[in-house]
Amino acid sequence: MPVLIVFVLASLISIFRILVTNRDAFSNLVWAEDGLFPLCIQAQGYWQCLIDPYEGYFLFLSRTLALPVSFFPQSMWPLVTNVVAAISFGFLGSMITWLLLRAQLSRAVAIGAGISAVMLPIVGLETINTAGSAYMLLLVVAAITVSFSFSPQLPSYVTPIVLFATAITIPSAAVLILPLMAALLLNREKQRKRTFLNIVSLGFGLVIQFLVMLSATDPRSIEITNDSLREWVQQFPKAILSLLPTATQLDGVGQLEVSFYSPNLWTGVVTIIVLTGFSLYLLSQKSSQLRGAGWLIVTGFLIGFIPAISNYPINRYFVVPIIALVIALFIWLGSVFTGKYSLVTMIAITLILLTWIPDFGASKIRTDASPFWNDMLLSLQEQCRQEPESTVSFVFSPNWPFADADFKGPTSNIVRCSVVQSQKTQSSQ
Repeated sequence: MPVLIVFVLASLISIFRILVTNRDAFSNLVWAEDGLFPLCIQAQGYWQCLIDPYEGYFLFLSRTLALPVSFFPQSMWPLVTNVVAAISFGFLGSMITWLLLRAQLSRAVAIGAGISAVMLPIVGLETINTAGSAYMLLLVVAAITVSFSFSPQLPSYVTPIVLFATAITIPSAAVLILPLMAALLLNREKQRKRTFLNIVSLGFGLVIQFLVMLSATDPRSIEITNDSLREWVQQFPKAILSLLPTATQLDGVGQLEVSFYSPNLWTGVVTIIVLTGFSLYLLSQKSSQLRGAGWLIVTGFLIGFIPAISNYPINRYFVVPIIALVIALFIWLGSVFTGKYSLVTMIAITLILLTWIPDFGASKIRTDASPFWNDMLLSLQEQCRQEPESTVSFVFSPNWPFADADFKGPTSNIVRCSVVQSQKTQSSQ
């Protein structure tokens, strides 16, 4: 029952965070890759699009979530893309709850963790209700599967499937090898077979991921410099401050901004030292739940750290670390207030969730249709009516792809008119 409750609540929260800011979003907004990927499937087919190394790597989950959208006429995409995204967020939130319950954590902690994954203010900035960003919650689910001990044991297929799907969705899944190797070294003999299978599943997925990355005609550049490292350290406290109600917003270019904090190196260093100490404290405890929380922080931060220092540390690279930190804090609370005081944990988690209500509405950049989908689609259909053999360029919110976009594979916003005309025919039937 708690898992079903979280699935429903998380799905509804994902939807209503959009609607609270802009109630017309579902009739006119198709967000970035949530439109690009189903367009590719309609134009080229699922399998050809699936193996296309978009942005230099394999994106299994986002491509697969685009498949059901591609079955619908393009005129329905604002509604369909948002519904698919909400269901995916709800399902992954409920997975978090289910896993934590199997790790013998209280209902308050498990439910609070599943809800927080869609309630966090930082999630509402540009991540909420986008199928293209659902991989962030998948990373959290995968990190939980390798960080905790479960009783009763998870079905033998669950963790291998989660790890394989994560590895062929995002390369930073390689971080998950750390808690797996620790488990292989520390677990008793009867558990090593499961751990070894998990490592093989993750490794197989990563091999596929990196083979696809190597085949990319325009691979993502990876350059770790002192400047990129310093920038991540300076920006990290801003992500943590987003937990404070109304503290964080997006600036003119869509980056995190805190009115009372200016990024600086020393504040970032102190923040990282404190969090490192907290994770080491958790890892040193006898409780398997607390040790799991420690591993969750370590893997969560590395998942965000590795892509951030090899690129500009944009908002999305802080989402997984913050979700991991909040879940670990909930688990620690649950360990402090036990027995007859367990009600304190439930009240504390409820109050924390309630403090985020002022930030419930998603950001304007995430909810403003630009361009209006139906107007744009009608314009393309008119262009194709006049020049049936031409190609047209789709534009998704937020006025994307940007001018510097250069799609060299099957994934492209430029398609033949036959793709648009087929949708016009379907929508009129």
